[in-house]
Amino acid sequence: MSNPVEFDVESLTVGFANSDLSPVEVAQACLDAISEINPALNAFTDFDADSALAQAKSSEFRWRLGTPLGRLDGIPVAIKDTMAMRGWQTRKGSLQTVDAAEETQDAPAVARLRDGGAVFLGKTTTPEFGWKGVGDSPLTGITRNPWDQQRTTGGSSAGSAAAVATGMTVLATGTDGGGSVRMPAAFCGIFGLKPTFSVIPVFPPSTGGTLSHVGPMTRTVADAAAMMEVVARADPREIYPVPEDSSPWVSELGRGIDGLRIAYSPDYGYADVDPQIAAAVQAATLFMQDAGATVELIDPPFEDPREDFCTIWDAMLSMALLGVATERLGQSDPGLRATFERGSKLTAQDYLNAEKARLRMSKSLAELFSSYDLLISPQMPTVALPVGQDVWDTDAQDHWTQWTPFTYPHNLSRCPAASVPIGLTDDGLPMAMQIVGRHFDDRLVLRAAARYEADNPFTRWSM
Repeated sequence: MSNPVEFDVESLTVGFANSDLSPVEVAQACLDAISEINPALNAFTDFDADSALAQAKSSEFRWRLGTPLGRLDGIPVAIKDTMAMRGWQTRKGSLQTVDAAEETQDAPAVARLRDGGAVFLGKTTTPEFGWKGVGDSPLTGITRNPWDQQRTTGGSSAGSAAAVATGMTVLATGTDGGGSVRMPAAFCGIFGLKPTFSVIPVFPPSTGGTLSHVGPMTRTVADAAAMMEVVARADPREIYPVPEDSSPWVSELGRGIDGLRIAYSPDYGYADVDPQIAAAVQAATLFMQDAGATVELIDPPFEDPREDFCTIWDAMLSMALLGVATERLGQSDPGLRATFERGSKLTAQDYLNAEKARLRMSKSLAELFSSYDLLISPQMPTVALPVGQDVWDTDAQDHWTQWTPFTYPHNLSRCPAASVPIGLTDDGLPMAMQIVGRHFDDRLVLRAAARYEADNPFTRWSM
């Protein structure tokens, strides 16, 4: 059995089909990795080895009969603990959820994975109610970055990123209300996609409202496409439904980028980017040009929407602590409590003004995409923060959005955006670029990422 960090969906399913590999062996390899690695990294809130092996045995039986349920039958997956999974509590990194009942139904993405025969390993860590961009919570403590355990994974899909990076799972789900798939994907050196809003249905409705997305976190672009093929399906519980697109996901990846027009913004006009990251992203754009695309350096695509994002964010996230008894508020993350206090003071006019600014920003991006197919930028302006800090500069910063300038605009715009690994710094820490597309051009974003990956294989973590 090979190192589980090397597992990918295609090689596993080929092995299952010709009986060279067993879903039970693969599940056990991931469980062994969890036992060995998770104590140091704290990526899983909980896992259930017996249940995972039972699911894997059922999958093995289907493969032997030649009747797998689909491309992901037998593939190990981890679920972020902000998403409902039948038979499990949804704790959301909070001590306020101690009395949460076991879920009686799956979230839409979880249901589609279950229908497809995926093997559920367990649930992964998140900061409290997913409120911030680093990976610690009052419930589970610190989740550590596998590349440097003194640094954060990023958040809020903290455990999912660490679990995928280290081979504790093959696939994982993330949620993204302000960058929560893309930040930890960038910091942990894996691929992450925030799809177009509502392409992956959400239920129950998120406290992040229309900022919130569900997305795949994987070690390869092809694995993310395989996951999208399963989870990007309509669900009657989604309150913002979009028409289901039955076009293929995986088979589209090899079409390349010849003839595409790509806009390149190195700083969005307001970000301060680490020189190593800036140079790596510029080199990636030169590769895209050599691969057949036309790449043009553009003026800032929009004004910084951070204040408007924070107004909407505070209004929505304040709902997480609404109704919590005053004497219990002290159990929650101080930053979440401050969010609750700010959100509680906002007026309806404050919120509507922010939504109006959101429309202006989205219009600017739509105008950009009338001339270009894709937008490329750095994903994060810095490498991963030290653990125990919510901000990079504790003297000048007081909110996580101040160090993630490229993520939150695309929660406001609802456009698809992917975090693509582009190598390591001199200190051995992951760097990433972001590829953004028009609404519902998710497949094109994946195509561009796959073209880059084909000639620039993503560096895998090793112990």
